[in-house]
Amino acid sequence: METLNEMDDLCTSGFGTPQPRHGLQLLHWFANEYVKIVTNGEVEIERNPNKKAFGCQQFTDNTDTKYRLLPNRLLPFYMLGNLDAPGAEDLPDYVSKNHTEKNNVSNKDRIIFSLQPDKVLDRIYVTQHDHRSGAFDPQRTFRISKGLIKTISRLDLDELLEKTGYSLPRPSPMDTLNEMRHLTSSEFGRPWPRHGLHLLHWFSNDYVTIYDDGDIMTERNLNKKAFGFHPFHDNDQLLPDRGFPFYEVGNLGAPKADELLGYIRENYTGKNDDSNIDRIIISLQPDKVLDRIYVTQHDH
Repeated sequence: METLNEMDDLCTSGFGTPQPRHGLQLLHWFANEYVKIVTNGEVEIERNPNKKAFGCQQFTDNTDTKYRLLPNRLLPFYMLGNLDAPGAEDLPDYVSKNHTEKNNVSNKDRIIFSLQPDKVLDRIYVTQHDHRSGAFDPQRTFRISKGLIKTISRLDLDELLEKTGYSLPRPSPMDTLNEMRHLTSSEFGRPWPRHGLHLLHWFSNDYVTIYDDGDIMTERNLNKKAFGFHPFHDNDQLLPDRGFPFYEVGNLGAPKADELLGYIRENYTGKNDDSNIDRIIISLQPDKVLDRIYVTQHDH
């Protein structure tokens, strides 16, 4: 299980994003209002979580070690974030304001913590609940370091939402991403185990050449299908017709995709799941200068 130690880790985890999820607001309230950070760096609570204030509930993990969500710490676990739990109405409005009172993404985020007898928090986790299966997602479960809780406690809510891209408007389909903050708010390649950001880094650094005049060029013959490149036939008219052929890369199950670097493929499960949904599509001029570059995701 990955530990989120810094704000960058929280951003790439995808926890609490996009709107209308409430996990980032919940985490800000938790760090600023629910717990106290003491001088030795420990995090403690002054409340009795068994009284269920703010919707706090005991969390019981699966007794079968094969299906456990969290490591067994031999300490009680407690959970916050279910906006339908008794007492959750005491949470601040900014945590619950997007709640639709339905089992959907507006109520999927949770904080779970293990508690020592002296009310010092042992470990802190964030996760998400799948309302369809009724289970928590182990691939979206992360440990939060106490250092990151301390960092969040120093931020205004607006700062936290801006740093994580939550407060940025999501680009509309076919918006042009001109800056890093646009890429962040688009959520392309996020969260883990998606591979789109790794693919985009490789494409920018290793596959194409960028010239002083701003043109981007490839010296390869895309019809040879190296790295899993193959022609993209836009039967659904996804992209504007530029009069140039389209090529696609990113399908990790395509022939020769095993030539892609290990850091792109490392999370690939070999199945049609979120580890293989990201794609880059380019239109190519006859002189091998790239006409346009697109990123998209494939619905498996």
